[in-house]
Amino acid sequence: MQIAKSVKPYYKAGGITLYHADCRELLPTFGTETVDLVLTDPPYGVAWSGTLRRKSSPLGVIVGDDGSLDVPAVLSQALRVLKRNRHLYAFGQHDLTGLKVGGIAELIWDKVIPGPAGPAPWQYQHEYITFTSRVYIPSCRTRGDGNGAARLRRGTILRFRRANGLGAQRHPTEKPVPLLRELIESSSRMGEVVLDPFVGCGSTLHAAVLEGRQSIGIEIEERYCEIAARRIEAVLVKVA
Repeated sequence: MQIAKSVKPYYKAGGITLYHADCRELLPTFGTETVDLVLTDPPYGVAWSGTLRRKSSPLGVIVGDDGSLDVPAVLSQALRVLKRNRHLYAFGQHDLTGLKVGGIAELIWDKVIPGPAGPAPWQYQHEYITFTSRVYIPSCRTRGDGNGAARLRRGTILRFRRANGLGAQRHPTEKPVPLLRELIESSSRMGEVVLDPFVGCGSTLHAAVLEGRQSIGIEIEERYCEIAARRIEAVLVKVA
């Protein structure tokens, strides 16, 4: 991975590299076509706040979740770093019109347990995942190329239990490691590099370790960098 020499990792061990930085500033320093998979959970722009669910919640707000973050622009930078015809997963629904991508699919994460919010009297039990791949040649994009067969054909509904209760979470939108392992295993090989520009508490990096992949993560909030670093250190000890 080609990164500006002036950038010092917050944590680096066992093929895992974590940066405390704004991904909009750091991604341009990465070499073109140097990672094998992008898997990330960008802020949705919905101004999530723990105070909406529980006044005593320590989770607080998410930086960049006020709607000001141009997520497609960040994903465009991530696609530049991604190798051609390789996959990108981004939690949420995103307009990728104009980006250098092939076919786009919408996956659904079934959380098993309904969440605390939703249009009354219904509670949300699902979350969207945007799937696509980097396709550089315009004619190939026009044909919708780049779907790239995952290791096994799977349905678009992925059923994995979410953390039950805010107290069990390290981050307001923490994703289950088994779900992330499924996506990593489907779209990469052992030893390849997974990139997550919005690390949060480090679930993608955790899953990458368990799947025998290298990974690079970027997180803007130092409190989450600290949690992620401790978490990765612990899982590296377990798998050693």
